[in-house]
Amino acid sequence: MSKYLQFSEIVFKDRRLLLAALADLGYSEVEEGEALALYGYQGDQRAETAEIVVRRRYVGSASNDLGFAQTPQGYVPVVSEYDQRVLHGGQFLVKLRTAYHERVVEEVKQRLHGTAQRVVEGHLIKIRVRY
Repeated sequence: MSKYLQFSEIVFKDRRLLLAALADLGYSEVEEGEALALYGYQGDQRAETAEIVVRRRYVGSASNDLGFAQTPQGYVPVVSEYDQRVLHGGQFLVKLRTAYHERVVEEVKQRLHGTAQRVVEGHLIKIRVRY
């Protein structure tokens, strides 16, 4: 049984952009509500709750639910140790943050009626918005 970890250092401020980023990674089926229970891979209810949940049936047969708990700063991921290690080759949170930030840049670009230039330098992605 894998325990859940809350990543309070990772904050997604905009619910709409978080949902779009999850959809970009293939998780378009989400459940929203207040203090939704999270379930483990055996269907056991855990003590952890979240306001945005991707149920394990949409994640993988051996996976647990993915959750995002609402805090005053925004939404923070609540992910099991197992899923953190295996989803997207152990890069789930990195890929989710990248998808979220690309959505943020797209929104800023549209708001400013500008253009965006993406440059990859090693493991670093730089995006410049010109308006």
